[in-house]
Amino acid sequence: MKNNSKDNYSLRRLLPSKWEDYKSIRLEALQTNPAMFGSNYQKEAAYKQQDWVAFLENDARAIFALYDMGSLIGLTAVTLKKDDPSTAVLFASFIKSAYRGQGLSRLFYQARIDWAKLKNCSSITVSHRVGNEISKAANQRFGFKYVAAKEASWPDGVSADELIYTLQL
Repeated sequence: MKNNSKDNYSLRRLLPSKWEDYKSIRLEALQTNPAMFGSNYQKEAAYKQQDWVAFLENDARAIFALYDMGSLIGLTAVTLKKDDPSTAVLFASFIKSAYRGQGLSRLFYQARIDWAKLKNCSSITVSHRVGNEISKAANQRFGFKYVAAKEASWPDGVSADELIYTLQL
């Protein structure tokens, strides 16, 4: 049930002991919005407990869960770019549909930007599938600038541009 008070929302970095929370919200995201992610439900549903725990133990990434009081309602993540650890990459953002349109993504952006700064990153990259105007509006509010488009084959079988944005820190 939707909460009208911003005070009841909390965003917390998930610890390995919370792997079941991560698994449940990630699989829900992939199942309900398959066109928005670079992975798919079938692939990640096959992950074992140790896979989910390993994602949360990896110090080169941070995975955050959004809660409304005690209810898990969203997920977001940031990682260091493998070939350039001075760049952070934002990924895996999802908010349950009943909670969208309330500006909650600002919590996601702030936490991930803060994490990137702690990791001494000089820039942050985010991308989305062409047509995802909500993602575009959110990253623009935080000062991300469009840098490129590249053709991508998405897990749902569609070929469509991936639009890439960067924020200099």
